[in-house]
Amino acid sequence: MMTYFEQELRKIVGGEHPDATFVGRACYVRLNDMTRAKIQFIACGVSSHYDALRLTILNRTEGDVDNLVLHFKDILGSKQVGNPNFRNGISPYIWDDGGKMEWYVYHPNARDFQKLSDAVSDYLEVFQEQAQTADPQWQQTM
Repeated sequence: MMTYFEQELRKIVGGEHPDATFVGRACYVRLNDMTRAKIQFIACGVSSHYDALRLTILNRTEGDVDNLVLHFKDILGSKQVGNPNFRNGISPYIWDDGGKMEWYVYHPNARDFQKLSDAVSDYLEVFQEQAQTADPQWQQTM
């Protein structure tokens, strides 16, 4: 059975990386022979509010290489909703309500998931091997 976090991660990562491996709140993406990316939902302020993704680049022999936290509010901004309790909008997050997971008040749409996917892909591209091009300054691979 697919967990809620896996379902949401697939919306963010699955299109660009269909071979990703999903485990709990995280997924792993193979970038090259020695490098993997771990992408996981994390709670930054309140323990039950998953409001960001942590991206960790792992080298198979050297361990952690780099990491980045992508806050949903930084990528998606504050979202206006019809709920009068949130007149100034709400920053998106997944709420753990006693084991029941769901987006709290605002549910991201396809455009929102694409923005998250693009941000993840932009970061991962930094660590993927670069193809050689006609431009001499880009011939070196990572």
